[in-house]
Amino acid sequence: MIRIIGVQRNQTPNSEFILLQNQGSMRINIRGHAIVSDLSIDSIAGLANGHVFHDDIGVPPGMYVLLRTGFGEPRWGRTKEGALVYHAFMNRDQSVWGEGCGPIHVLSIQHSYVERPTPISIR
Repeated sequence: MIRIIGVQRNQTPNSEFILLQNQGSMRINIRGHAIVSDLSIDSIAGLANGHVFHDDIGVPPGMYVLLRTGFGEPRWGRTKEGALVYHAFMNRDQSVWGEGCGPIHVLSIQHSYVERPTPISIR
């Protein structure tokens, strides 16, 4: 289970971030998880303020994801205590998680549907 454990709001995008942690007992792929605020849900214009992870990265149990608003290249790193942390970036030039955005939510994939390929008939 991915949970928000810290939010640093700031008017400077490079200083603003959300810290997530895998609090489950299994590795979780972050791809498809979304971070949205109530503002994003309540307003169509606000949908631009959400973030959907496209990184195909498995986060081990107890480890972290640091989602920064500013620009950067995704990478793995370590905290001062030695824990793994995945650095992800929204690549935005404006603050997203300002004071007026309301509560922030983590949304995850509940179900996926994939069309079956058509069978090849051999004659």
